[in-house]
Amino acid sequence: MTTYNLSANIQNTNVSQSQNTATVDTVVTTLTTRYTPQVTASQNCTAVITGGGSSSSTTAYLTVTFGQAGAYSVTVYQAYYAKTYTLTGTTSGATNFGYGMNVYDASGNVRMSALKRQPRIVGFVSGSSTSSGSFTQSYTDFNTPSAGEWHAVNVEPNSNYFVTQGTSSGSFLITRGDVRTSNSSYQVLGGSNSYRIMILRY
Repeated sequence: MTTYNLSANIQNTNVSQSQNTATVDTVVTTLTTRYTPQVTASQNCTAVITGGGSSSSTTAYLTVTFGQAGAYSVTVYQAYYAKTYTLTGTTSGATNFGYGMNVYDASGNVRMSALKRQPRIVGFVSGSSTSSGSFTQSYTDFNTPSAGEWHAVNVEPNSNYFVTQGTSSGSFLITRGDVRTSNSSYQVLGGSNSYRIMILRY
C-alpha cells in the first residue's frame, strides 16, 4: 500500500502527469491553483478535491483511490484561467472495492463507496429522568441488523447522562454519570437530568 505524492502548478498552464499504481494505492497531487478546481471527469477511480478557495495563489489537494485494475484517468478544471490538470495511468492488482455496497455510474465509475460512508441522523429520543443508574431506552430497529451500523450519543448540553451502546436489538442503555459537585453537607450531580439522544446509522 503506497501513497504517491505528486505536485503541479495549474494557475496559468495546463499540466498532464502519469502515475501507475496498484489497486490498494493512493495518489495525492498537491495543486497550486486559483480558487478551488473541480473534478470534471474520472475513469476507473475515485477522485476528491479538498482545499483551495482563494483568488490568489492557493493550494488544493487531489486524492485518487482505486477499486479495480485497468487504465484510469482524472481531469481537473481550474476555471479562473480555464486550465486543466490531467492524471493518467494503469492500475494493477486485485479488486479492492472494500466491504458493502458501491454505486456506479454508466461508465463504471464509483459514485458512492462503502469505504467513505458517513453517518445519517435517523432520529432523536428526548426526556428527563432521576434514575441513579442505567435505564433501557427503546428505539425501533436499533442495532438491527448490525450493531456496527448504529450509534447513539447524548447531545443535551450539561446532561448527567451518557449512552452505553451495547449490542441489544431495539434498545440501548442511558447511564447516569458520576460527575459531582459538593456543597457544605453532601455531594450532588451538577448537571441536568434532561437528555437528548441523537440516533445515527452508517
